[in-house]
Amino acid sequence: MITSNIQKGGALLADARRLVEIWDLRVDASANMNRVVQENLLAKTSRARTQDVLNRILRPRLVDPGPHVIAALKELVNVPRGFVDAYYFEATRADQLLAAFSEGPLFGWWEDGRLAVDVDLVVGWLGRTATQGDLPVWTDSVRRKVARGLLAAVRDFGILVGRVRKEFSKPSISLAGFGYVAYRLHESGESSRALLGSRVWRRWLLDNDRVTQMFNEAARSGLLHYSSAGSAVRVDWIQSSLSEVVRAVA
Repeated sequence: MITSNIQKGGALLADARRLVEIWDLRVDASANMNRVVQENLLAKTSRARTQDVLNRILRPRLVDPGPHVIAALKELVNVPRGFVDAYYFEATRADQLLAAFSEGPLFGWWEDGRLAVDVDLVVGWLGRTATQGDLPVWTDSVRRKVARGLLAAVRDFGILVGRVRKEFSKPSISLAGFGYVAYRLHESGESSRALLGSRVWRRWLLDNDRVTQMFNEAARSGLLHYSSAGSAVRVDWIQSSLSEVVRAVA
């Protein structure tokens, strides 16, 4: 379901890191969530704001996929770029609009040679997409807030840089983040060939050549075995869990 939550949530990197740090793996999600709210562990101005951030943004991104996600992210808390890359994957997985934007028009604008992206450009894309029936029809003010939220989020995740003029960063992903994302795709049932050609990599502005380079780098680092011959691709994982994967490259 596509929502306008991005206008309220954005990246919320500090809140995500805090939640991962304080999460107790020995108890269930409900107990953790209740403790966060009761003790105001996210340091929000009200209980209502804490519940809003947890239920609308952080729970879909970090809790709903299962306890293995926060367990793995705990391994990356002290690996800043790896944590951001892994959390960016979870944020785009949970937010269909953020995913569609980052792997669709944002990647396309980058390929077309644009140096920067502004709010009006994003507002135009939102309007055209709504006209095609692929997005809800929002008011002009909501559409502009959503556009700002999208740009702020991808900037905070390192895909763009700049507070006013948001320019493209150099396409890249950390090895720890790459291993995390590739294994999450593997968990979802993606074949070796599908891993290589996944549109997910566009969220980091990575083309096929760069993705291939990353698989080779991951292989050299002992994370996985990678081989290709023509159109045949084979990826075999050395580690057997998400936590083991990030621990191997963190």
